[in-house]
Amino acid sequence: MKKILSMILTLSIVFMMVACGANKSANMGKGKVMALEFETNPSTGFTWEYKFEGGDAEIVFDREENKINKDSDLVGSPHQVVYYFKATKPGNRNLIFTYRRPWEGGDVAYDVVYELSVDKDLNITCLSKMKGTVESDRELSYFPNPTFSD
Repeated sequence: MKKILSMILTLSIVFMMVACGANKSANMGKGKVMALEFETNPSTGFTWEYKFEGGDAEIVFDREENKINKDSDLVGSPHQVVYYFKATKPGNRNLIFTYRRPWEGGDVAYDVVYELSVDKDLNITCLSKMKGTVESDRELSYFPNPTFSD
């Protein structure tokens, strides 16, 4: 009896692993994750914010990751922050990133607009990158180009 129960339990576990693996690969087949990595220094009170404007594409925020500068132990030193996005519906859309202080009047240092296109396979393409409404002394090359991964 113990052998039969053990065998049933083992087969159940194997079946669940196969079923979960099949669902996972089916969901991961379309589109790529888009990443944008910005330098930030929260000790100044400035932080990156994003918003979508116009268009009919649906692009959703996936996650945010902070990359602390391990080479510098100085308090208040800048680090990198990475924002990840994934498309859920084809079309075009603008993604606007603004570096601002959200308090005391909301001072804006600079902003950049990414014109994005999403194809039927939910792959995102950056059609253009331009400075936003705020005149900035930063060159356009200062702002990152998107990178893509599975």
